[in-house]
Amino acid sequence: MTSDGFDRHVEIIARAVRELPSCLAIEHWHQAEILVAGPDADDFLHRVSTAPLRGLPSGVGRRMLFLDAKGHVKAAATGWKRGDGWILETESAQSERLVQHLEWFHIRERLEIQDSSQHWRKILLVGKDAEFAVRGIAKSQLQFSDNSAGLAETRLDLGWSKTQDPRAVSSPANFALEREAEAWARRFDQRLAPSLQLVLPRSHETHVSSLLRTAACVVSQNECEWLRILFGMWIYGQDVTEERLGPEVTDDERIIGLNKGCYPGQEVVARIVSRGHINWRLRGLSFPAGTHFAAGSEILVGGKRAGWLTSVAPLPGTDWAVGLGYIRREFDMYGQTLLTDAGPVGLHPVPFRLEGSG
Repeated sequence: MTSDGFDRHVEIIARAVRELPSCLAIEHWHQAEILVAGPDADDFLHRVSTAPLRGLPSGVGRRMLFLDAKGHVKAAATGWKRGDGWILETESAQSERLVQHLEWFHIRERLEIQDSSQHWRKILLVGKDAEFAVRGIAKSQLQFSDNSAGLAETRLDLGWSKTQDPRAVSSPANFALEREAEAWARRFDQRLAPSLQLVLPRSHETHVSSLLRTAACVVSQNECEWLRILFGMWIYGQDVTEERLGPEVTDDERIIGLNKGCYPGQEVVARIVSRGHINWRLRGLSFPAGTHFAAGSEILVGGKRAGWLTSVAPLPGTDWAVGLGYIRREFDMYGQTLLTDAGPVGLHPVPFRLEGSG
């Protein structure tokens, strides 16, 4: 382990971020929307998730994990508070699993749980002009609630039918579209670059995408895997699995509350924090692309297993790559370079930060 060379890793990442377009629009952001609504929704989610949720106002967001009694991660989501309920955003591949997990704990609470993904499409905007691009397509201003976690959501009026054909506003079909023209903008707490997500009625995706092409560089999600990694947006089933303990994934108290009372797995979390330790920790990783690391590759130091990678992507315009992976406790010191058998690997916090060693 050495601090030598780590600043170079950071500078290479910073250069790739600086060369981003002023607004990047990432289409087909495939994530599910799970509705948990009703008078008891707040209390229910507070009791079954790791995040402190009671008393939060509408318009705020929180990342959260769902653990089993042994502290292993059963599901992960980002929740957005709306009125007397929540929208849980999660990977499409685990939406059914999350609904089943929630229904397992749902007994007498006054709430409904349903997958509403089929109604919505999403576009992620990244860059200094992301908010400007949204203002160009919305008929309302962006007004986010104050939120110490940095995650916030606000309603948008797209005025779709008027934009499409002002002469046809009175038709029944366009009146229905007018009512459905409600959309949402979500602000994320990314340090590397401003990030907003548009959540649109599915019938509006093509129209909004065409408008965005005048203000943004439109790409697919696969082309921006490196940004997902830098932003620390772990994927359940890939970066986070049922074998992992909650504290191995994160020690952020906004995600795993240490003083919020009981929830499944809370005793295990408290025991680890108060008088134990974890053997593995999810970290950001950077390394020369020529090391041939791939998702699933083991990280060896002197022939000893120091960790493994869960996600890998090349940094555009460089000969480097970034990844997410788990590092064993005795090798874990972010802000340092791990001298592996395959070459130097920089260890970063998740999400990545553009800070040097020390």
